[in-house]
Amino acid sequence: MTISYLMRHGRTDASARYIASSDPAKPILLDAAGIAQCQQKARSGWVSAIASTITSEFPRAQQTAGLLLGEHPTDIVVEPLLNEINYGVFDGGPWMAYGDWLGASGPHAAPEGGEARSTAIGRYLQGLSRCLDLPGPRLIVGHGLMISALMQLMVDRPLLALDLPEAPYVTAIPLSDGRLCELIDGGQRALSLIR
Repeated sequence: MTISYLMRHGRTDASARYIASSDPAKPILLDAAGIAQCQQKARSGWVSAIASTITSEFPRAQQTAGLLLGEHPTDIVVEPLLNEINYGVFDGGPWMAYGDWLGASGPHAAPEGGEARSTAIGRYLQGLSRCLDLPGPRLIVGHGLMISALMQLMVDRPLLALDLPEAPYVTAIPLSDGRLCELIDGGQRALSLIR
Protein backbone atom coordinates (compact mmCIF):
# COMPACT_ATOMS: atom_id res chain seq x y z
CA MET A 1 0.00 0.00 0.00
CA THR A 2 1.45 3.37 -1.06
CA ILE A 3 1.08 6.29 1.33
CA SER A 4 1.16 10.05 0.85
CA TYR A 5 1.94 12.27 3.83
CA LEU A 6 0.16 15.57 3.27
CA MET A 7 0.78 18.66 5.36
CA ARG A 8 0.69 22.40 5.65
CA HIS A 9 4.05 24.20 5.65
CA GLY A 10 5.64 25.34 8.91
CA ARG A 11 4.75 28.58 10.61
CA THR A 12 5.89 31.91 9.17
CA ASP A 13 5.74 35.33 10.75
CA ALA A 14 2.96 36.20 8.28
CA SER A 15 0.89 33.10 9.04
CA ALA A 16 1.33 33.60 12.80
CA ARG A 17 -0.13 37.11 12.36
CA TYR A 18 -2.86 35.87 9.95
CA ILE A 19 -1.56 37.91 7.03
CA ALA A 20 -2.75 36.75 3.59
CA SER A 21 0.26 35.82 1.47
CA SER A 22 -0.33 34.50 -2.01
CA ASP A 23 2.65 35.61 -4.07
CA PRO A 24 5.29 32.88 -4.46
CA ALA A 25 7.81 35.53 -5.57
CA LYS A 26 7.80 37.02 -2.06
CA PRO A 27 10.44 35.12 -0.08
CA ILE A 28 8.39 34.47 3.05
CA LEU A 29 10.29 31.81 4.99
CA LEU A 30 9.61 29.94 8.21
CA ASP A 31 10.06 31.75 11.50
CA ALA A 32 11.95 30.22 14.44
CA ALA A 33 8.83 28.36 15.59
CA GLY A 34 8.27 26.97 12.08
CA ILE A 35 11.86 25.76 11.84
CA ALA A 36 11.55 24.09 15.25
CA GLN A 37 8.28 22.41 14.16
CA CYS A 38 10.04 20.92 11.15
CA GLN A 39 13.10 19.83 13.11
CA GLN A 40 10.89 18.05 15.64
CA LYS A 41 8.85 16.25 12.95
CA ALA A 42 12.03 15.33 11.03
CA ARG A 43 12.56 12.61 13.62
CA SER A 44 9.33 10.85 12.59
CA GLY A 45 9.98 7.30 11.40
CA TRP A 46 8.23 7.72 8.05
CA VAL A 47 10.54 10.52 6.88
CA SER A 48 13.40 8.20 5.91
CA ALA A 49 11.10 6.19 3.62
CA ILE A 50 10.00 9.13 1.42
CA ALA A 51 10.56 8.41 -2.28
CA SER A 52 8.98 11.57 -3.78
CA THR A 53 8.57 15.09 -2.45
CA ILE A 54 6.07 17.49 -3.95
CA THR A 55 5.54 21.10 -2.89
CA SER A 56 3.94 24.28 -4.14
CA GLU A 57 6.07 27.01 -5.71
CA PHE A 58 6.24 28.87 -2.40
CA PRO A 59 9.59 29.07 -0.56
CA ARG A 60 7.91 28.27 2.78
CA ALA A 61 6.60 24.94 1.45
CA GLN A 62 9.97 24.02 -0.08
CA GLN A 63 11.83 25.02 3.09
CA THR A 64 9.48 22.85 5.14
CA ALA A 65 10.17 19.84 2.93
CA GLY A 66 13.92 20.41 3.03
CA LEU A 67 14.01 20.69 6.81
CA LEU A 68 11.82 17.62 7.25
CA LEU A 69 13.88 15.43 4.96
CA GLY A 70 17.24 16.64 6.29
CA GLU A 71 19.51 13.61 6.04
CA HIS A 72 17.11 11.82 3.67
CA PRO A 73 16.72 14.33 0.82
CA THR A 74 14.83 13.64 -2.37
CA ASP A 75 14.46 15.93 -5.34
CA ILE A 76 11.58 18.34 -4.83
CA VAL A 77 8.95 18.32 -7.56
CA VAL A 78 7.26 21.71 -7.72
CA GLU A 79 3.54 21.49 -8.50
CA PRO A 80 1.99 24.96 -9.09
CA LEU A 81 -1.52 23.52 -8.72
CA LEU A 82 -0.75 23.21 -4.98
CA ASN A 83 -0.03 26.96 -4.64
CA GLU A 84 -1.74 29.07 -2.00
CA ILE A 85 -5.09 30.54 -3.02
CA ASN A 86 -4.63 33.87 -4.81
CA TYR A 87 -6.03 36.49 -2.44
CA GLY A 88 -5.86 39.24 -5.09
CA VAL A 89 -6.38 42.69 -3.56
CA PHE A 90 -6.28 41.13 -0.08
CA ASP A 91 -2.71 39.85 -0.50
CA GLY A 92 -0.42 41.28 2.17
CA GLY A 93 -3.31 42.37 4.38
CA PRO A 94 -5.05 40.80 7.36
CA TRP A 95 -6.72 37.50 6.56
CA MET A 96 -9.84 38.65 8.42
CA ALA A 97 -10.44 41.36 5.79
CA TYR A 98 -10.49 38.59 3.18
CA GLY A 99 -12.60 36.40 5.49
CA ASP A 100 -15.18 39.16 5.90
CA TRP A 101 -15.29 39.66 2.14
CA LEU A 102 -15.60 35.88 1.61
CA GLY A 103 -18.49 35.69 4.06
CA ALA A 104 -20.33 38.43 2.20
CA SER A 105 -19.44 37.28 -1.33
CA GLY A 106 -19.45 33.47 -1.08
CA PRO A 107 -17.00 30.77 -2.18
CA HIS A 108 -17.65 31.19 -5.93
CA ALA A 109 -16.70 34.88 -6.03
CA ALA A 110 -13.15 35.94 -6.82
CA PRO A 111 -11.64 39.04 -5.23
CA GLU A 112 -10.25 41.60 -7.65
CA GLY A 113 -7.08 40.13 -9.14
CA GLY A 114 -7.56 36.86 -7.26
CA GLU A 115 -9.26 33.50 -7.38
CA ALA A 116 -12.49 32.05 -6.02
CA ARG A 117 -12.21 29.64 -3.11
CA SER A 118 -14.13 27.00 -5.09
CA THR A 119 -11.66 27.38 -7.98
CA ALA A 120 -8.67 27.04 -5.65
CA ILE A 121 -10.06 23.87 -4.05
CA GLY A 122 -10.71 22.37 -7.49
CA ARG A 123 -7.12 23.22 -8.43
CA TYR A 124 -5.82 21.51 -5.28
CA LEU A 125 -7.72 18.35 -6.10
CA GLN A 126 -6.26 18.33 -9.61
CA GLY A 127 -2.75 18.88 -8.22
CA LEU A 128 -3.13 16.07 -5.69
CA SER A 129 -4.25 13.77 -8.49
CA ARG A 130 -1.01 14.57 -10.34
CA CYS A 131 1.00 13.71 -7.23
CA LEU A 132 -0.28 10.15 -7.44
CA ASP A 133 1.79 9.68 -10.63
CA LEU A 134 5.02 9.88 -8.60
CA PRO A 135 6.52 6.98 -6.64
CA GLY A 136 5.55 6.60 -3.01
CA PRO A 137 5.75 7.03 -0.17
CA ARG A 138 5.29 10.73 -0.94
CA LEU A 139 5.67 13.92 1.08
CA ILE A 140 3.25 16.60 -0.16
CA VAL A 141 3.66 20.06 1.37
CA GLY A 142 1.04 22.67 0.59
CA HIS A 143 -0.98 25.37 2.27
CA GLY A 144 -3.73 25.74 4.81
CA LEU A 145 -6.75 25.77 2.50
CA MET A 146 -5.66 22.56 0.76
CA ILE A 147 -5.33 20.74 4.09
CA SER A 148 -8.53 22.26 5.51
CA ALA A 149 -10.47 21.10 2.43
CA LEU A 150 -9.05 17.58 2.82
CA MET A 151 -10.00 17.58 6.50
CA GLN A 152 -13.58 18.49 5.51
CA LEU A 153 -13.70 15.70 2.94
CA MET A 154 -12.33 13.17 5.44
CA VAL A 155 -15.25 13.77 7.82
CA ASP A 156 -17.83 14.20 5.04
CA ARG A 157 -18.60 17.85 5.80
CA PRO A 158 -19.49 20.55 3.24
CA LEU A 159 -16.43 21.31 1.13
CA LEU A 160 -17.19 24.98 0.61
CA ALA A 161 -18.26 25.82 4.15
CA LEU A 162 -16.93 29.19 5.23
CA ASP A 163 -15.89 27.82 8.63
CA LEU A 164 -13.33 25.26 7.49
CA PRO A 165 -11.09 23.93 10.28
CA GLU A 166 -7.73 25.66 10.52
CA ALA A 167 -5.00 23.37 9.25
CA PRO A 168 -2.23 22.69 11.77
CA TYR A 169 1.39 23.35 10.80
CA VAL A 170 3.66 20.46 9.80
CA THR A 171 1.20 17.77 10.87
CA ALA A 172 1.26 14.81 8.49
CA ILE A 173 -2.00 13.35 7.28
CA PRO A 174 -1.11 9.86 6.00
CA LEU A 175 -3.43 8.68 3.25
CA SER A 176 -3.24 5.56 1.13
CA ASP A 177 -3.51 6.03 -2.62
CA GLY A 178 -6.96 4.46 -2.52
CA ARG A 179 -8.19 6.81 0.20
CA LEU A 180 -6.63 9.87 -1.44
CA CYS A 181 -8.32 8.94 -4.75
CA GLU A 182 -11.66 8.61 -2.92
CA LEU A 183 -11.25 12.06 -1.38
CA ILE A 184 -10.21 13.63 -4.69
CA ASP A 185 -13.16 12.03 -6.52
CA GLY A 186 -15.58 12.97 -3.74
CA GLY A 187 -14.34 16.57 -3.76
CA GLN A 188 -14.59 16.86 -7.53
CA ARG A 189 -18.14 15.45 -7.43
CA ALA A 190 -19.11 17.87 -4.68
CA LEU A 191 -17.71 20.83 -6.63
CA SER A 192 -19.49 19.78 -9.83
CA LEU A 193 -22.84 19.55 -8.01
CA ILE A 194 -22.64 23.04 -6.51
CA ARG A 195 -21.31 25.03 -9.43
